[in-house]
Amino acid sequence: MFHDLKKSRLVGVSIAALSFLIMGGVSLTSAKADSPREDQTRYGLASGTGPLNTFLINGQPTTPKIAGNSALFVRKIAESSDTDVVLLTSVGGQGCDAQYSILQVTPNGIKTPTPFFGNCTTAQTSVSGSRITLQFPKNIGKYVTTPAEVDVYDLATGILTKNGKSIPAACKLDDGVCQG
Repeated sequence: MFHDLKKSRLVGVSIAALSFLIMGGVSLTSAKADSPREDQTRYGLASGTGPLNTFLINGQPTTPKIAGNSALFVRKIAESSDTDVVLLTSVGGQGCDAQYSILQVTPNGIKTPTPFFGNCTTAQTSVSGSRITLQFPKNIGKYVTTPAEVDVYDLATGILTKNGKSIPAACKLDDGVCQG
């Protein structure tokens, strides 16, 4: 019995130590900015606070320019080798709450973002390997009724799908700006 008690204490201490290490790692790797309009990447502060809700890295506009509607929220959601993956949320108005875009930030700048997509509802986001999945519930608001939607972006291939069908993965620029 003494041996079992000693073993269970050792297991408890091991679990506590592992939990401490994991929580310490989470706090070190998920340092978030105070605003939903900003988040820290390995290559600088990503922000949706530029003029007319444009996207900035370290206070500088990007090429191509990216603009949100009423606001542009920024959230780093993953890292893949030397790329930080950022989810952009273009906040809309009464007719469409939000549209989303996925952006890759590298040491050399940004890659062309995906077009803004979604069904105007709040997405549930998950990351598994190189796949980023956004699930949207049905939107039964007074302006739009659409079926549930699942969009998947594969970082490895650059392919964006909507309900299993490929859609354009590069944002179409309007006067040099990716509009949300």
